[in-house]
Amino acid sequence: MTTFMKKILVLIACVCFGITSYGQYRWEVSGGPTFSNLSLGDDTDSEVGTGFYINAGYGYLTGVRARTSFVFSLDLLQRSSEVTFAQTIAEDGLEVGFSGTAEVKVLQIGFNPKFRYLFNTGKDRFRPFLNVGPSFRLNTKVEIGETELEDDAFEQLVIGGVYGAGFSQMVGEMFDIFGEAGVMNDFTDNLTDQDSKFFDFYLRLGVRFRIYDARR
Repeated sequence: MTTFMKKILVLIACVCFGITSYGQYRWEVSGGPTFSNLSLGDDTDSEVGTGFYINAGYGYLTGVRARTSFVFSLDLLQRSSEVTFAQTIAEDGLEVGFSGTAEVKVLQIGFNPKFRYLFNTGKDRFRPFLNVGPSFRLNTKVEIGETELEDDAFEQLVIGGVYGAGFSQMVGEMFDIFGEAGVMNDFTDNLTDQDSKFFDFYLRLGVRFRIYDARR
């Protein structure tokens, strides 16, 4: 891991610690499959591949009857897409030496702050929700076929967006179970000097623990 990546991780950890020190109400953990498609310029075709998503977040509830909240999440994400190259990629700083069809795998860790709106009232056991927010992810490992790329062949920081909808179901006085479906897209490239953005669909299931005020 590069020095730059370490500094970003320390910054994210400090932000999360500061938020959780003064915030309140809910921790959550979720995970599930992610279906990714990598756009890699006009000379390639790509197909959707299956990866995984693990998420640990902290929700700070606001508003009347806790209809709105801010959720700050740390993510571990693998994105996979099968790409057919029309020519060998060996230029503009990316020297892979491969042509044909290969699976592109990217392992990322990141930070995803998002705004969540919950329907129904705070005492309801079943609550649909919508959420939206930016994502800041670090590429930790990038593979094309059997080749693992060097650090200078891919971008360290990838910025994107996350847009989801789901529901939570109250279980007992302190726990919820919840499900969510949504999409993610990259605003910046993953590979150096290459048009290389992911677009993903995801499905997640999780558990939420309420720290205070079980009615919210």
